[in-house]
Amino acid sequence: MSAVFRNRHFRLFVGVYALALGVLVAGGRPVEEALGALVILGIALPLLALGACWRMPEPAPPQSWRPDDAATMAILVGWIVVFLVVKGPLLDALVPYGSSEALRDTVNAALKLLAFVALPAIFLRRRGFGWRQAGRPVASPGRLVLVLAVLAIACLGVQYLIGRQFRVVLTDEYLQRHVVIGSLLAFAWLTIEAGLVEEFFFRWYLQSRLAAWSGSQVSAVFLGSLVFGLAHAPGIWLRGAGVGEGLGSNPSLATTLAYVVATQGVAGLMFGVLWARTRSFLLVVVLHGLVDAPANAAWFMDKWGL
Repeated sequence: MSAVFRNRHFRLFVGVYALALGVLVAGGRPVEEALGALVILGIALPLLALGACWRMPEPAPPQSWRPDDAATMAILVGWIVVFLVVKGPLLDALVPYGSSEALRDTVNAALKLLAFVALPAIFLRRRGFGWRQAGRPVASPGRLVLVLAVLAIACLGVQYLIGRQFRVVLTDEYLQRHVVIGSLLAFAWLTIEAGLVEEFFFRWYLQSRLAAWSGSQVSAVFLGSLVFGLAHAPGIWLRGAGVGEGLGSNPSLATTLAYVVATQGVAGLMFGVLWARTRSFLLVVVLHGLVDAPANAAWFMDKWGL
């Protein structure tokens, strides 16, 4: 652990988090919420992930940093930034408000798969970066399933204890509907729409390249988590997603950036640790779907009429 505390990118993460916490407190946000996210998402679950991977053989490392990697990363990150800014207007043009919400979600998922997975994969392949060059697991499938089970149970327990949206689906209104089928479909949907999309770009590509650039898995975890958190800012600042987060429909840019660092940024640490220790893409994708499904099951059932 001492190597982690000495790591300059760990210290950078801590500094940015402290600044974000200060902005939220100055803006009147309850500090308990942010600190709770830090303790559970940023400390307890990443440590549990490390414990679940105890004595697991080290995965095959990613390909070494190449001279053209800096340009490749700049192009892809720039592309994602542009996409996140224009996605809202583009979605409105393709499927205007008032159309079926299920259709809007389908088109939105298709746009994300195209922007985060398909086009980057083609671009990377043309530049000579293939699947195995991001690293690969060497642990047995049984051990990886055990890791998945431990983290899934822990995350579901956290959702049950403190997840407001998870409890909604347990009310009589939803229990009288097809709650089991709806929850399973929500899991399948979010495994693709969130798990595949986000884990491909932020863990499989970005964290792997950051590890190669820095020569440190610790640096890659903390830098990748910061970028992962910041990528959620456009949805809150430009498209009104802050309403569901209690930030209102028009939060300031400072509040938005502080919030995504203090929540999604620390939430990315568990996935970053798992990717660094296992290099199992299937594991992080499935776990991402399991983490997101309980909080979104009611929303999914409403939009799809289940």
